[in-house]
Parts: sequence; structure tokens; C-alpha cells
Amino acid sequence: MTHEGRPVDDWWDGHFSGLAEEAWEALAPADSAREDADFIETALALGPAANVLDLPCGNGRLALELAARGHRLTGQDISPGLIARARRHAARRGVNVEWHVGDMRVPLAVAGGYDAICCWGDSFGYFDDGGNRTHLRAVHAALRPGGHFAVELRMVAELLLADFRPRLAGRAGDISVRVEREYDAQTCRLESRYEFTRAGRTERRHASYRIYTCDELRRLFGACGFESIAMHGKTGCAFGPGADRLRIVAMKPAA
Repeated sequence: MTHEGRPVDDWWDGHFSGLAEEAWEALAPADSAREDADFIETALALGPAANVLDLPCGNGRLALELAARGHRLTGQDISPGLIARARRHAARRGVNVEWHVGDMRVPLAVAGGYDAICCWGDSFGYFDDGGNRTHLRAVHAALRPGGHFAVELRMVAELLLADFRPRLAGRAGDISVRVEREYDAQTCRLESRYEFTRAGRTERRHASYRIYTCDELRRLFGACGFESIAMHGKTGCAFGPGADRLRIVAMKPAA
């Protein structure tokens, strides 16, 4: 069954800016990039100086950690503000990454293809089903034969719906964050409305995710040309009860 539903507006255009941009950065644990890079190097069997695309790269958290380990990194994101922030972080750390502003449905191509492409931090499922297929096929085309695609998601049905809460509230540093969420079972989309507040100033954002089951994701990746599709939990064990996120590793068939 497909759930094309209504067209999805470009909610991500401008979403990751202002207080929202600061909040998302504050919410990332300081050591999470190291843990994520450990997983990626191991699960994707990255060789020395692997050619890796972080897509979308956000503020460069993961790309910078992988680059610091000697890999050749390209970071691509549709947000000029996030790319500017990533450049500043790279300059402070003295790490070399090629940064590129662009839509993740159109990955920056390199001769021979990438050894690995990463889509981390709940960055899969932004589009409708057609857009998500376009994204996957473009990633597949950008990889070298035998290259790997890795995705990290908490926005997966088995996790989201097991303990669904329509309202969330918390803090990201000195920013208050409130979220109202609605899940549409007909379109399988999660609609979230955010309020970010600091010192009396409030900014509002909207986000929309296509929520897939693990089985739907496995079939979707397979239909887009990937094989050896593995579903991991946080520690690299098979995804199952007790997991707090899903990590997918899939391979483009070797020539």
C-alpha cells in the first residue's frame, strides 16, 4: 500500500534558522558525534581516508568528527545558515570539509562515487513517497559500486507510535521548546508545530515527516536498488524492543 497523500510543502525551507537552529544544536549531546562516527566506521567498514558525503549535514557535527579521523568529507545541506555555521565550526577545529548548499534529492556528484553517504539525525522522510524515492535513487546513483548508505531515525513507526505523546515541552540551553504533534494514520505523516522561546521572543516552526515501518523501509530501499539492508539499534545490535533509534545500513551492489 502506498500513502502518497497530499503534496508536502517545503517546510524545511527556513525551518533550521534563528532560535530553532540554536535549539537543535544545543540538544545534540557533546559526545554523540563520536559515538555516531564509531558506529559508521564499523558498520560501513570504512577504509582509511574514505570518501564520505554527509547528506544533509546540518551544522557539520558528524562530518567534522569523521573528517577529524582522516576521512575525506563533503557536507551538503539546503540551509545556507547551517552551512555557514558548519564552516565556522570547521575553522575553529582546523578540520577540512568541502561544504555545499543544496537539496539532498540532488547529491553533489564526485568522480567514481562516494564510499559512503550518511543521512543522520532524523533527516529521512521529509518528502512524500515520490520525493523519498527520488532521494534514495539519487543517493544510490551517487555511491560507488559496493558503497554504503547509512540512515539514523527515531521517526519510525515502531518507536514513535509505541509511546506517542501529542505534546512535548523542554529546554535546549536557554531556549524553551514546546511541540504539538498530530499523527495522521491515513497519510502516515507526523505533523509537528514548534514554539521556541527565549527572553520573551518566540519563533514558530512546522515539520512534517512520512512515518514508515521497518518493513516498509526495507522494501523501499530494496525497490530503489539497495541490497544487504540491515536494521540496527543504537549499539549496532539488531533493531528490536528496547531500541531508542533505528540505524539502517544498505549497500549499492558491487559491479
